[in-house]
Amino acid sequence: MKTHKIKIQAFVLFMLLFSFLGCNDNEFLTEEPKSFYTTDNIFTSGEQLDQVLITIYSSLRDLSKNAVLMGQGTDYFESPQFRINSNFTDYSRINPQSDQFRTIFNSFYETIKDANTVLDPVNLQGEFNSETSKAYIIAQARFFRAYCHGMLAELYGGVPIITELAVEPRFNYVRATREETYQFAIDEIEAILSDLPETTAQGGRIVKAAAQHYLSEFYLAKGIETSNSEDFNMAIQYASDIIDGGRYALMTERFGVRANEENTVTGGADVYWDLFQNGNINFSDGNTESIWALQFDYDAFVLEDDDNFNSHPRSFGPVYRALPGFLGVGEDAGGRGVAFFAPTPLTEFTIWDESISTGDQRNAEHNISRRIFYNDPSLPNFGEQITQSVIDENNDRGWIFPIYYKLNTDLYEGLEDGQNRSNIWTDVYAIRLAETILLRAEAYHRKGENQNAADDINLLRSRAQCDILATASDIDIDYILDERARELYLEERRWNTLLRMGGTVATDRIKANLLHPQFETSLNFDYNLWPIPQEAIDRNTDVILTQNPGWQNR
Repeated sequence: MKTHKIKIQAFVLFMLLFSFLGCNDNEFLTEEPKSFYTTDNIFTSGEQLDQVLITIYSSLRDLSKNAVLMGQGTDYFESPQFRINSNFTDYSRINPQSDQFRTIFNSFYETIKDANTVLDPVNLQGEFNSETSKAYIIAQARFFRAYCHGMLAELYGGVPIITELAVEPRFNYVRATREETYQFAIDEIEAILSDLPETTAQGGRIVKAAAQHYLSEFYLAKGIETSNSEDFNMAIQYASDIIDGGRYALMTERFGVRANEENTVTGGADVYWDLFQNGNINFSDGNTESIWALQFDYDAFVLEDDDNFNSHPRSFGPVYRALPGFLGVGEDAGGRGVAFFAPTPLTEFTIWDESISTGDQRNAEHNISRRIFYNDPSLPNFGEQITQSVIDENNDRGWIFPIYYKLNTDLYEGLEDGQNRSNIWTDVYAIRLAETILLRAEAYHRKGENQNAADDINLLRSRAQCDILATASDIDIDYILDERARELYLEERRWNTLLRMGGTVATDRIKANLLHPQFETSLNFDYNLWPIPQEAIDRNTDVILTQNPGWQNR
């Protein structure tokens, strides 16, 4: 999906210009400007409003690359030793003025503003191709408005609910409760379900199942907040509408553009590997597991869209060239990695212990490459595997770790144009059926129906050919979070998952899986919400925006 920026010329400047002319010619003064956009003529058609929606899709695509939102500082991944000055490594340095909190908070509200632009009654008076197309435009805008409020509630708790465009500065926004914010998101999405299509011809567009997925998630989150079993029932119902509806299904056989190929670096392949190959990510690619995918495209990047790239190989790639006898930044190195981030012990080791994950394809060498081979042809040990002792001797910076091929590729685009294996242009899942299944499993568990939860989890473990399946007695929140890590590493927004659970879940999980154990004492309060950015509090001068507990004096 190409991105087109909406540029609105400032009508105020036009008016100021003529105020200085001092002309008394009434006819001249009342002439309608033909070449300027005004508040009454900027959006006169459905096509123009759709450009705003495309901007929203693009913004959410770009936000998906935010490392903190992806889970930096959680039990998932952290900055390695030589980048230890990161805010989300030493928790004593995190406070309401941290840029990361402000950036994410503002990004969601910017999207809410764009959605409200589409939904403004004046803009909806323009021409549309049909009532159906108008309804879909409105439905997408309301979905995004609801989605952003729901995300904010998971991360920050109750926030101001914004349903109208601000026509003048406001300083009196009031925080809703967390429950009220979830309920707003739920009401918005339920109101537009019938106006969302089952499928779309254009990849990346919102479909009905995406709305049902977030209804399941927000009902689950609300149920955690209220302890109301009916909320968990609704979460199960909406998830079941997708899981059992007949349109979506887990991919269990090899498929897609490389169905007859293997990983060219490690050898081997399976259906889980296929799920992350370029050209396989969308439902229209024959992937019945894909519900909503964010669109990346190399041709669009070259032609016009400078932000249309994914830097996972660079950011999450190891630095094998630090090893004596290993040369370059080729496919066998996972590309031009600079190790901005490294997996925690949880995602590198713990969840793959043989006591729980024997036979798990998700940990197969072609999915998580753990072996490194000397590649300097001038050495006598060329082609031999580098021993763990040699790796340890050269890994004081923490920059040598496995290559996760769901974040990488063995076939890079753009090399003939000067690209250097830093980036990829594979579409990225926003929602995959596997996550919907895990939402339902969690809702079952919270109702005390652990056998149903185990049955759902075993849908994924069976697909991964695990030798060990879950039993009802295994199921608790930690087991579910571990399974989410095995299946959804760097697909889910881990902070959202941990924080919506409340209590000490986030703090306990982070402390138990620290990449840098020396910072355990810096996480010294129940870290179950992000802080409201201090900038938002300071600007809201007419009403006090109360800070979240634990953050007032940080």
